[in-house]
Amino acid sequence: MKRKIFVLLVMLFTVPLFAASEITLKPCLDNVKVFLNGAELTHSAKVKIDKGVTDIVLSGLAGGIDRNSLNVAAKGDAVILSVVQRFDYLRSPEKTPQIKALEDSLEYLIKKVDLSKNEIDVLNIEMELLLANKKIGSDQKNVTVAELQSMAEFFRKRLNDIKTQQLILSTDIKKLQKEIDRINKQLAELNNKANQPVNELIVTVSAKNSTTLELSASYIIYNCGWHPVYDLRVDKIDSPAKLSYKANVWQNSSLNWDDVNIILSTRNPNQNNNKPELYPWFIDFERYAVYKDRMGAMEKSVAAAPLQLQAIVSEAETMADYISVDQKQLSVEFEPSLKYSIPSDGKPHTVSIQDHTIKASYEYYAAPKLDNNAFLVTNLTGWSEFNLLPGQANIYFENSYVGESYINPFTSKDTLTISLGRDQNISVAREVLKDFTEDKFLSSDIERIFAYEIKIKNNKNMPVKILVEEQVPISKNEDIEVKVIDISDGKYFEKDGKVKWIIEVGPEKSISKKFVYSIRYPKDKVIQNL
Repeated sequence: MKRKIFVLLVMLFTVPLFAASEITLKPCLDNVKVFLNGAELTHSAKVKIDKGVTDIVLSGLAGGIDRNSLNVAAKGDAVILSVVQRFDYLRSPEKTPQIKALEDSLEYLIKKVDLSKNEIDVLNIEMELLLANKKIGSDQKNVTVAELQSMAEFFRKRLNDIKTQQLILSTDIKKLQKEIDRINKQLAELNNKANQPVNELIVTVSAKNSTTLELSASYIIYNCGWHPVYDLRVDKIDSPAKLSYKANVWQNSSLNWDDVNIILSTRNPNQNNNKPELYPWFIDFERYAVYKDRMGAMEKSVAAAPLQLQAIVSEAETMADYISVDQKQLSVEFEPSLKYSIPSDGKPHTVSIQDHTIKASYEYYAAPKLDNNAFLVTNLTGWSEFNLLPGQANIYFENSYVGESYINPFTSKDTLTISLGRDQNISVAREVLKDFTEDKFLSSDIERIFAYEIKIKNNKNMPVKILVEEQVPISKNEDIEVKVIDISDGKYFEKDGKVKWIIEVGPEKSISKKFVYSIRYPKDKVIQNL
């Protein structure tokens, strides 16, 4: 007989339909597509059904299912009549390996406590026996001094041994009891999470004859997600930078993802997908009306531009070599060829995505107004073709951890500048030139002249190129006049008030730059932040 496939629209009800029979099974978790916020889980099951109407109960699903996202399909000679979601509060959930290990440890510790208590009871009986028979003489026979001394020594020694053993056993019991209390608290927390109602789907099907069905069920949950993290490594200042693109995946769905295919998607199904709308903007004298609530909604609904990530081969084989990249219309999906296991513990678990080699140039940077040290920085170019997501970056230089930085490709320029740390062999100083610094009192104004000498000393045995930045204040009032007097061949950027020098300093050499500017303003005024 020719196999037929029927897939009907899934209907959701709050109570199950009447069925002639019910089959309960736990479907396999085949695939997990993890979004930035949420995940889509896909289960499969194979079941034999008899002729007529049958309720197939898919049990042990994840918690927090978005009912609107449910999608159930069946392959076989049957028709899906309805799909109902329900919670089973009576079914005992399966114990996790962690709970089983803790229960075994608890049983072992309780047994040790009981054995120690038994030893204490035996020692108490022995002590009572000794004390009940402490009389060593009789009316017919006198006890010699030697016999008395010997018995006293025996009683003293034995009673002391008993008391010592009781003290040791009591101390051990207290330690064991503390460990038992800790395990009980941990078990209470884990069991509280585990003793959630079992999530089930009741798939009601109708078959004209006995047949075998292949069921597929998928749904979306939101108590999980992933975010990007990076490792930026620089070996030498004459080599390119290496960027490792990773993902921290977490989930708290009450269902462990054991040895499953995991796909990482840059999509966010929980995001508002309504297109923005422009509404009439009315203006009038002394007032105007803007629909701020709608404008705000518009800003939130603007989606990021599609990503265009490309994979390149790294020098050494890593987990990133097992990742394939699939460019979708509105997102990018990273699919490992290896299976992963992500427990339901809410903790981040790292998955390697891609390794990139990025063109890099290196220079030193100094802002003597803020810091007397020179910083080695790398300027990364060509990174925009990878369209990275914003994320935290761990910086390594010469196989040593430098610190953390943050990569935000949505706001950065063509060149991404990252600091690799301070270089103590380059000193930078900013000293006031007293001979040039003065205040001139004019008829109605005051003119203040600020003069500094910037000194850069290279204590290294090789030449260095350093970018030095200073700043001139920017006037926001026409009565305040700012004038640049001397910047020693530096370049002045009037828009942001910065003065820049690109200086090459030879080995064990020093270079100085003069920096002089003036501010003129009415003498009866006071300038803030001066």
